[in-house]
Amino acid sequence: MTIRILLFDTQGQLLSNGDASLMGQYDPEQHLIWIDINGPNNRAFFQNNPQFGVDNLDFDDAHRERHPPQLESYRDHDYLLTHELMERESYLLLERSHLLMHVNQQFLITQHLASSTSVNAIIEQLLNEHAVEPANMSTICFSIMRQIVTDYLAVMLALEERLNDIEDEIFNASTDDLLAELMAYSSKLQKAKRSFGYHEELLQQLLNDTPQHIQFDYSQLSYLYNQFERLSSRASLYQGLVSNLINGFISVSAHKTNRVMMTLTLVTAIFLPLTVIAGIYGMNFEHMPELTWPYGYYAILIIMALIVVSGLWIAKLKRWF
Repeated sequence: MTIRILLFDTQGQLLSNGDASLMGQYDPEQHLIWIDINGPNNRAFFQNNPQFGVDNLDFDDAHRERHPPQLESYRDHDYLLTHELMERESYLLLERSHLLMHVNQQFLITQHLASSTSVNAIIEQLLNEHAVEPANMSTICFSIMRQIVTDYLAVMLALEERLNDIEDEIFNASTDDLLAELMAYSSKLQKAKRSFGYHEELLQQLLNDTPQHIQFDYSQLSYLYNQFERLSSRASLYQGLVSNLINGFISVSAHKTNRVMMTLTLVTAIFLPLTVIAGIYGMNFEHMPELTWPYGYYAILIIMALIVVSGLWIAKLKRWF
């Protein structure tokens, strides 16, 4: 587990960046603070810093499987749970993780089990700019939410390109790897669509009833709501495309199977008479007149050749190959 702290003055200028030791410099009257906790629930930290009023149960409850995004208001801060991508590059997986934010005007506490791409991006941005404007922790909270949306949109666009490639690869696929990949996309898109829908509901709640401590303005809330609505629409669109690709892959595979079976049937139909002839003259009875005929061997070969040629000719006329 790691704790990273960014300390600002009341004007939003970055003063220090470090670990938990910076808590010794923190004065709520003179500083704004962002505390990022990466790892399991750190009960000791919040027991030693009760001024934040963070409930440890929120962390344990938030990481339950399929826990939806949510917003809770406490006396001293608002608690926001959101879903973010674990890795922006892993668009084939669309794996999501939980990100918890406890926020008011003076402090922001983010908690996550794994490394957070959105948090890391905003920390790097603040270190470059050395300030947060306007000087309010809700500004950083909005920046994180905007980064989450940006990552989702980038991944969804990359996924669209991959689906277009798969559409071209289906006809040349020789294994079921593409089908397995498409089935994985279908499941992940369903979960992502559900998550986007939860975010829409949460932002609609914020639009209708602005919380006390998260100070997003209407334009910020509208932007986030519209982006998650757009993501939800894209997820539905891609899910339909994936379903069509799955059906197309199955149809192409069935067609290839039919062609193979037709070829095998044609070969069987042609060689079955030859097998019958070979079986008859391979019985080795003593009184078989053809066995003593000087031209019997050549005659049988000619008959076999005629059977093969006539079989191929009939198959060609019927367009079996």
